[in-house]
Amino acid sequence: MTINRRHAAMPLSFEAFRTLHHADYLTYARARLHPRRADEAVEQTFSTLHGAWRTVLGSPSPAHTAWIVLNDRLHASNGAPCCPAGALREELGTLAALGYSPEHTATLTGLPLGRVRSTIRRQPAHSARAAGGRNT
Repeated sequence: MTINRRHAAMPLSFEAFRTLHHADYLTYARARLHPRRADEAVEQTFSTLHGAWRTVLGSPSPAHTAWIVLNDRLHASNGAPCCPAGALREELGTLAALGYSPEHTATLTGLPLGRVRSTIRRQPAHSARAAGGRNT
């Protein structure tokens, strides 16, 4: 068996988290940025998370902490200020437009399912049709 040297020093919990979320983070990031910039932002996100993995695991919601790091990277890559007003509604709207279910969105973002559902419900009807879909 060949071990990927880049991932050899990663804790198993981090590697599992990365494996679980990487494809979804890329899909989301590519819906928000040019693909190359999106790929770079996702890799930077996982690099940041790896460096602070113990702190991330000690947070009340590691998935939500990681989601914040991802969106901070996306906003920085886009030259936008961090955490603009309405950002959560926009983030969840993007996931809904991509076809993510509220349950999958809650798992991915680390947010309570009720909050995801209520935020998505308040989305304008056109935003849910904006991007072609993936049903998860």
